[in-house]
Amino acid sequence: MDLVYVSERKIYGRLGMRPPATQSGVQASVKVPPLIEVSGNRTWEEPADPMAPHVLVEKAKRTIERRFAPVPFTTRNLQANQWISFDLDMAQVAVHEDSGRPPEDVALFVGQVVAETRGQPRDLEFMLCGSVQHLRTQVCAEGRMGSDTTWLHDLILEVERREENGLNVVPEFLNELMPYRRSEALIEEAAFGVQGWIGRKYPPSTRGRLRGHAIVLMDVDRPRGPSRLVLATPLYVEAVHEPEPRPGRRIAFPGIRRRTNTS
Repeated sequence: MDLVYVSERKIYGRLGMRPPATQSGVQASVKVPPLIEVSGNRTWEEPADPMAPHVLVEKAKRTIERRFAPVPFTTRNLQANQWISFDLDMAQVAVHEDSGRPPEDVALFVGQVVAETRGQPRDLEFMLCGSVQHLRTQVCAEGRMGSDTTWLHDLILEVERREENGLNVVPEFLNELMPYRRSEALIEEAAFGVQGWIGRKYPPSTRGRLRGHAIVLMDVDRPRGPSRLVLATPLYVEAVHEPEPRPGRRIAFPGIRRRTNTS
């Protein structure tokens, strides 16, 4: 399997695993030509013999299954902080804040389960969101996240900041994380909007199969709504390559290229 995204910080913090080196604040800037430039703080030094990312992920998988009993992302009535597993075709992009400028600093993964499949009575939208610093591949930079989505951009980075400082619990109500609070209804509408435009730009025929484990941020399941939305923050995402694609189906990962620097 090819690792697409790995949050070592989240794995260590959420699973109680100790990083292989003492923590240290180190400024870093990583350029991933030609699409993304990533700048930020690293929270531990690289050890002389670091644990390979795929080894860390395999260890994390065993720990998650043994200690947390993750449920499929399609499970009804998910709660904030609940562990979920996912395996579906998804598109991925990098974006920046609506009124800001590049570089893109947020990574988004979008997928859908259509009604009457996997036991879903109506369409289920699924969106993973995290920092581009955890990407192990290059992705398509899509520019602005969209109008009225500043809260979502800031929320994603705030979750990352909290985890960097050892705060690994997400409040039940996401607006408690932000210095400016908005109603839950407006928050949900913005999330649906971002998921919608990515889904339209990258239809199912252009997506690739991804799987992994994540932590639920919110489960928007309005009784009268046309679809349900699950928003989550991933621990890791890996690409699954099918040996023999079904007729008429193209396996593709838009904009993805392997990156040799996994720091």
